[in-house]
Amino acid sequence: MTRPRVWTVVLAFVLMLMALVVGSVIVVNIALGVEAARSGVDIRDSAALAGLMEKVKVLPWLHVVGVMMSSTLALTVALLGGQLSPKPLRERLRLQAGAPLPAWAWGAALVGCFTVGQAMESLAVLTGVWDWTASLKGLQATSQGSFATFAALLFFGSLVAGTAEELFFRGYVQTRLVERWGRTAGIAGAATLFGLMHMDPIHSPMALVMGVFLGWLAERTGSLRLPIFVHILNNGTSFLLSRYAPPAMELPGSVHVTLMVVCSLVFVGTLVALRRMEVQSPEPAVLAGS
Repeated sequence: MTRPRVWTVVLAFVLMLMALVVGSVIVVNIALGVEAARSGVDIRDSAALAGLMEKVKVLPWLHVVGVMMSSTLALTVALLGGQLSPKPLRERLRLQAGAPLPAWAWGAALVGCFTVGQAMESLAVLTGVWDWTASLKGLQATSQGSFATFAALLFFGSLVAGTAEELFFRGYVQTRLVERWGRTAGIAGAATLFGLMHMDPIHSPMALVMGVFLGWLAERTGSLRLPIFVHILNNGTSFLLSRYAPPAMELPGSVHVTLMVVCSLVFVGTLVALRRMEVQSPEPAVLAGS
């Protein structure tokens, strides 16, 4: 029996990442040119250029374009890869209904995803590494932009990105890796690629952990419907909080300690509940080698 090919999904990821990097470089250079012309900065002056780059990093429209590029690329590659597969598209991308779930499981999965994300954010702030992220700071600044900018970010960053990234990473990539390497390695491999795509020293490890949880949900239910639902609403909630709640760096350390502890406990509780949930699926739940 021929073993499932892994090189095809790795190649798809590499090509997508290369296209994203090239596109980002082009867009950033356009932004630098526009801002240099607007402010009269001489780009031959290294100090002035460095200051201009810091300004460009938090331009709202630049981050919206970045989110649009990454989400549409992931959607395109996932659908193209699924169409080229000998398997039917719905089966290859795991778009079947999957195991029937009780209503509470949808809410519990969403709470689990959001709480683990908040716990990691609070940990990053408390340890001082939050200053290292450009991606998350840029998205927070973009959330404070005009209503049109925020609406575009909410649409592409929540609905499109949540759907596209699940189709590619948990559908196209993870399905193949699990077939070849087994569940634990397959989930971890897809989550690692998901983290790498974010190309940020803080955002990437946070995305990796979230990817493990979303990947486990996909294996637990046998479908992408729950991970897509969770991903969309988690991103949307994060953007809304970035716009209407105080910035993370403005909250006292005691608040972040409380958030980290409470959110960690809630996450463990939701995980235990979801693991104990009975599902009518031929594939039993597996997490961390269990």
